[in-house]
Amino acid sequence: MKTKGIRILDTIDRVVSVELLDILEEIPNGSQLHWSIQFIEATGDFGDEKLTSLSENQVREGEHGYDLTWKSLNKLAKKFDQVIDILIIGCRNMKLLVRYENDEEMYETCDIVIEMIDSSFWQVFSKDTSLIERLAAKFKKVEFLESDFHYV
Repeated sequence: MKTKGIRILDTIDRVVSVELLDILEEIPNGSQLHWSIQFIEATGDFGDEKLTSLSENQVREGEHGYDLTWKSLNKLAKKFDQVIDILIIGCRNMKLLVRYENDEEMYETCDIVIEMIDSSFWQVFSKDTSLIERLAAKFKKVEFLESDFHYV
């Protein structure tokens, strides 16, 4: 199955208006996937633990990134003040939660890839084309992508 992608460019006063939770709520089978944060640069109030300790230690040191459950991912997403860069992968097969050297391979292998790039836009790749269609209907300014970054 070919992976499809979408770039979400909605902004208010040139600031991205879409939050991670806005994307996560469109994923109906999230609890059926294994999740990992591969990279993160973000701010937020996490109580006793600041996000910088998560980004600098646990994500980098983890063999597969920072593994977490669907419930934990949603809980974490509520605590972000600003996401600058993030790479989250979701896979049915836990063995596929690895660090990919090639983005195209990651987009084609993982069931879902969610990225915020330089505080500028979100990219979502999924084998579930209905997820991409729901995101396209939900947001105003979108571009469709192939996993090799050719625009559709």
